[in-house]
Amino acid sequence: MKSIYQRVIDHRKGDCMQAAIASLFDDEYENVPAFIENDNMGELFDKYLESKGYVCENGLYNKTWGILLHPTEECKRKTRFYEPQVLKPENMGEGVNGLFYCSVLSPKYFSWNDMNMHAVICDKNFNIVHDPNLEYRGIRSYPLASVIGFNGITGVYNIVKK
Repeated sequence: MKSIYQRVIDHRKGDCMQAAIASLFDDEYENVPAFIENDNMGELFDKYLESKGYVCENGLYNKTWGILLHPTEECKRKTRFYEPQVLKPENMGEGVNGLFYCSVLSPKYFSWNDMNMHAVICDKNFNIVHDPNLEYRGIRSYPLASVIGFNGITGVYNIVKK
């Protein structure tokens, strides 16, 4: 995996997803869509994955994080990327060369009023192997990691070969 770093660090318009996906696929930053700048982020994401011979099969969520966020719903949410599969190594596919695109709470922009997410790359054991924000180099812990486990990972996109 090639380490690509963010060029835009901003509360709502950061490009961590673009940098993380470029890293995951050993691609150049410029070859990956600027997801955050587009209203059709999901469609761009799918098309990029397809161009690489992959699809996003489903998402795995951190159940403890889900209960903390939505205590009355007990993580029953179903959206495009968060199918009801719990974050466990046995639920994960092969990923992209054994690595996975995932989300954590943003260390810089975390607050209880605004759960701003940040894109990182992890391995099958939920070790974060690349953070595209150079400010986080050597970070000791992501927000709420000691509460939700999995090194603070809130969800994993299960990207698999077509």
